[in-house]
Amino acid sequence: MRSLIWLVVLFGLSVGMALFAHYQNGYALLFLPPWRIELSLNAFILIFALVVLGGYSLLKLLDWILAMPRNARRWREDRRAKQARRFRRDAWLALFEGRPQRTERAIRGARASEDDAELRLVDLLIGAKAAHECRDFERRDAYLEEARVATGGRALALDMLEADMMYEQYRNRDALAALERVYNQSPRLTAALKLELKIRQQDNHPQRVIELADQLERSEAIDPAQAVRIRAQARLTELKQNTMDFPVLSRWWNGLQQAERDTPRLAAEAARAFARTGAVERAEAILVDALEADWNVAPLEVYGELGRLGSGGDAVKRLARAEDWLRHHPSDHQLLLALGRLCHDAELWGKSRTYLEASIAVAATPVAHAELGQLLEQLGDKPAADEHYRASLGLALDLLEKRA
Repeated sequence: MRSLIWLVVLFGLSVGMALFAHYQNGYALLFLPPWRIELSLNAFILIFALVVLGGYSLLKLLDWILAMPRNARRWREDRRAKQARRFRRDAWLALFEGRPQRTERAIRGARASEDDAELRLVDLLIGAKAAHECRDFERRDAYLEEARVATGGRALALDMLEADMMYEQYRNRDALAALERVYNQSPRLTAALKLELKIRQQDNHPQRVIELADQLERSEAIDPAQAVRIRAQARLTELKQNTMDFPVLSRWWNGLQQAERDTPRLAAEAARAFARTGAVERAEAILVDALEADWNVAPLEVYGELGRLGSGGDAVKRLARAEDWLRHHPSDHQLLLALGRLCHDAELWGKSRTYLEASIAVAATPVAHAELGQLLEQLGDKPAADEHYRASLGLALDLLEKRA
C-alpha cells in the first residue's frame, strides 16, 4: 500500500513538472561582463539542478575516496569480530558437549582473531577449563595465571573455577585456599558452600560439615531431609573419631536433633558406644526408639548383639520384645538372626538353633551360617558346624566377587 502511494505521488509530480515546463514562457538573463546570456527559465532550472547534483556527487565521491582506508580497516575489524564470535560460539558448544580439545582449539582461534579486552577473562576461563578437562595442568595453570594478571588477582569467577578444578584434582588444600578468596568477595555464595561441604566430608571435618549443612538448609540450598542425612553422617564421623565416656556421650546424644537420633545407622553406632560404656539399658532404649521410627537392619543387628557388647539390662525382656516384633515381621531374616543371637546369649540352645535355621531358610547370609556353625560346634556337632562354616565362607567370597 505504501509503495502504491509513493508511485501515485511520483506520477503526480511528473505531470506537474511537465505542465509547468509546457506553459512556462519566462526566461533568465545572466550578465557576466562582457557576456550577456539569455536562456529560457526551464533551461536555467535544468542546468542549475544538474550543477547542484553534479557538485554533490563530486563531493560524495571525494569523501568516499578519502574514507577508503578507514572503511577498509573497519571492514577487517568487523570480519575478525564475526570470526571471533563464531569461534566463541563453537567453544561454548564444544564445552557443553564434553569435547575439551575442540573447546581449546576454538578459544585459541577466537583470541587469535580478536583479543577483546571485555571478553578476555571469559576466553581465559574457558581455555583453563578445557585444558583441565584434557588433564594438561601446566597449560591450565598458564591460563589461570594470565587471567589472574588480567584481573589483578581478584575475580570471583576465576577463584570459583580454580577451587572447583583443584577439588577435582584432589588438591583439597589448594581448593580451600581458593574458596577463602571466594568468601572474601561473596561470603554466602551457595556454590562455594556446597563445594566446601564436599571437601570437608572428604577430609573428615564433621563440625564444619554440620555448620555448612545448617547454613545451606537455612538458605534452602538443600532440602531438610538431605541436611539430616549429611548431619547424621558427620555425627557418625564424630562418634568414630572421639572416645567418649558415659557423661560426655550422653550430652552429645542429647544435643542431637530428633531426626538425627532416628537415623538408623547413627542410632546403631550410638547404641554400640553406650553399650561399651556399660549403659546397655540406654543403648537398648535408643535402638527401640530407632526401630519404632524406621524398621531398619542397622539397629536390629546391634539389638541382637547387646548381650555381647556389655552386661546389664533385662535379657528376658529384650528377647520377649524381639519375639513380639516377629509377629509383625515374620519373614525378616535379620530379626530371626537377632533372635537366634539373643537366645544363644540366654543359653536357649534349641530356640537359638531354630531361629538361626529359619533365618537361613528365608535368606542365607555368611553371618547367619557362621552363627549357626558356632552354635553347633558348641553343642558338639562338629561335622554340621564345618558345613555351615564352609557355606559362610562361600557366600562371603561370592559377595566379594560381586563387589569387585
